[in-house]
Amino acid sequence: MEQPAGLIYGDVGSTSFNFTVEDQTLQKFDYVAINHREGYVLAQITDIKRYSDLSYESIKALYGKNGVPTVVESDLSAHAEVIGYRDERGLLQSPRTPFNVGQPVYRADEKLIRHVLGLYEDKKGGAYIGLLKGHNLPVYLSIDTLVQKHVCILAKTGGGKSYACGVLVEELLKKKVPLVVIDTHGEYTSLAQPNRNKKELQNMKRFNVTSRGYANQIVEFSPISRRGNKVHLTLNGTNLEAREILDILSSKLSGPQIGLLYQAVKDIKEFKQVYTLRDIIDALNLAKSNAKWNVIAALESLDSIGIFSEKGVPPTSIVKKGQCSIINMKGVAPDIQDVVVARLTKELFEARKAGQIPPFLLVVEEAHNYCPERGFGTAVSSSILRTIASEGRKFGMGLCVVSQRPAKVDKNVISQCNTNIILKVTNPNDLRAITQSVEGLTTDTADEIQRLQVGVALVAGGSLAKPVMAEIRTRETSHGGRSVTIISGEDGFKDYKPPKMPEQKVVTQQQVSVDAGSSQLQQIVERTEERKPPTKAEHVHRVANRLGWVSTSTPDETISLLTEEAKKMKEDPFQYLQSLAKLGERYCHEVNPECIRCPMNDGCRYRLSRRRR
Repeated sequence: MEQPAGLIYGDVGSTSFNFTVEDQTLQKFDYVAINHREGYVLAQITDIKRYSDLSYESIKALYGKNGVPTVVESDLSAHAEVIGYRDERGLLQSPRTPFNVGQPVYRADEKLIRHVLGLYEDKKGGAYIGLLKGHNLPVYLSIDTLVQKHVCILAKTGGGKSYACGVLVEELLKKKVPLVVIDTHGEYTSLAQPNRNKKELQNMKRFNVTSRGYANQIVEFSPISRRGNKVHLTLNGTNLEAREILDILSSKLSGPQIGLLYQAVKDIKEFKQVYTLRDIIDALNLAKSNAKWNVIAALESLDSIGIFSEKGVPPTSIVKKGQCSIINMKGVAPDIQDVVVARLTKELFEARKAGQIPPFLLVVEEAHNYCPERGFGTAVSSSILRTIASEGRKFGMGLCVVSQRPAKVDKNVISQCNTNIILKVTNPNDLRAITQSVEGLTTDTADEIQRLQVGVALVAGGSLAKPVMAEIRTRETSHGGRSVTIISGEDGFKDYKPPKMPEQKVVTQQQVSVDAGSSQLQQIVERTEERKPPTKAEHVHRVANRLGWVSTSTPDETISLLTEEAKKMKEDPFQYLQSLAKLGERYCHEVNPECIRCPMNDGCRYRLSRRRR
């Protein structure tokens, strides 16, 4: 029979509990299982502590002779939060009644973890992003959910957000899902090249991936003409309506100026079926109002960007099955980037609603620049991105928001993202924004986000029942967003050898006298190396004989008699013996027992005999 990892104790609820840790290999965030009458329940360890009732004086006295430190063996206690169980319909449920005190807790097996958390290995319709932290379980995200209900990837600078986004893009390319990437810094062009990093090549076996490139699926566009093999991105600038021009103008017009613009567009339509921005400017020049000059200046600035043409690159060339279109904004002025994103996104959305292009995912890097939160600036692209976030799922246009400053991203956009990949974030404002916008996250979760290792992400939403910690897998392609090394400090660590630590003596709590100044304490410390700590069977043997329940000479004989006695009383023999062992460990010490504190002292023959003396 599998040995329990611990026993539940203290005040027990249906959503959380504490348990003694008998399995010393258990760690924080490990999963445990409890057999409940409503189903086999999965829980996760959220905290683990060592327990000791030794005083400061007792520990101070343990320093020992010659300055040799002595370590005290102490008990481990863990706190677990209940995740739930799956009912006969496959729905995640939480137990409605508390667990029993003394109930055994077991280490959860991978089948139960996969079943309860919803970690189904969907190689056909899922995106493999990495492994469950501490386990060899692959984490798949539903591609349908990603595209239909949006996704956000958030992390501090250097936290691995672009790396994680690259992993996601690789998975979508494998499934031939159309992609459009707003690449602010030109990082995603490396998707065409296989990963040649030596360290990462060694890690690929662990994640079961191989190095490869996707050059045959990558098409680069740039608003700047004549940039190598990149396609010059131009947008359709003919027959623009006045409201469309107002949407993409960075400068705000007054009421009379807006009226002049509408009138100019109306007048030119009476003479031309096809007109351009230049035609609208010419029409405004004929107006008599002096208000026209600010409008003309705004249109001249818009026309000088050079991204509008009579035809423009059609949406059908940008969104194709199996193609990843990278809109490379490197070297493009921020105000022009804003206009490009606003107009391009609107064209793609209209084309998708008309059924001219297949369903696709729009990836927006540095999203805080294109859809900033109110109070952190304005952007002409904010309106259309908010529309995509709220309405895109109806038409099959997904949105992936990537940012290093979650607090500066429009909360309406983040809150619409059903799948969240959150890496290390430390800024208090960003953490507050994440917990307020992402469902299922608490302030305790925010504390854990600060402590995440680089490459480990908190993944929430999608097809997952609860947020999980996942190690992002190694990229198959080269990472274009890697930080530039100015002065390499790696050589200094190659020759580093940790200092040799002094050997430590180990004593158990019962070997430590409450009286820190007693000579017996010093004797115990000195003979620690010669004595082995008593086993649990020896604890039970000592306690049972001192209580007067048995009169035996060996621990084996004691265990045998008490086991039979427990069966007669219809009690669990394991729990019965465990409770006696705990008495021996905590109170009924071999030397200097703490009879006053022992809960069994009233009927203890050993204590009565000491009183008579």
